[in-house]
Amino acid sequence: MSKVLVAALLLVATTNLASAQKLGVDWGVIAGVNAADYSVKAMKNAESFDEVKNDLGWQVGLMTSINVSRLSIEPQIIYVRNKTKFVNDGRSNSVKNNSLDVPILISYRILGPLRVMAGPVFTVMDDNSGWEDISFDQMRSTCSYAVGLEARILQKVRFDVRYNGQFKRKETAVGKVDVSSFAFNVGYYF
Repeated sequence: MSKVLVAALLLVATTNLASAQKLGVDWGVIAGVNAADYSVKAMKNAESFDEVKNDLGWQVGLMTSINVSRLSIEPQIIYVRNKTKFVNDGRSNSVKNNSLDVPILISYRILGPLRVMAGPVFTVMDDNSGWEDISFDQMRSTCSYAVGLEARILQKVRFDVRYNGQFKRKETAVGKVDVSSFAFNVGYYF
């Protein structure tokens, strides 16, 4: 809970500092769908999974944009929900993963409403349910990255598509795990 509070305070402090300096600051909400990809490379002498099925997930959160000419700093707080099914020897286990991500993106307007964006994503909470033997909350890095494209229509409506990836695979009890996702979001600035 303290990590969530720190993330929220960081978002508010960044926005208050930008407002004090008379920068263009926009607040809004964001929601979308994501397609996560949990790929597992089994450890040596360990059995591997026959199949890993990644279901379509969803996400919802708050966003802000601190605008300076063509450049924007865009801190966000996003609740992300994913579901993955692991199949091994005819048995299957579904794992539901919930996380609270804090992307701090830098976007640059390249043409009209179109922007490119990139930046770090900090996972401040990662929880799962569905499989007792394995702690999947240790699969995702606490720091990953996002890159993508964004379009703003009438300065109020935002569409973005982004790729979220890890810097390196995580070592877990089942092997090396690589988690990545594609997300499509729609947002609205108040």
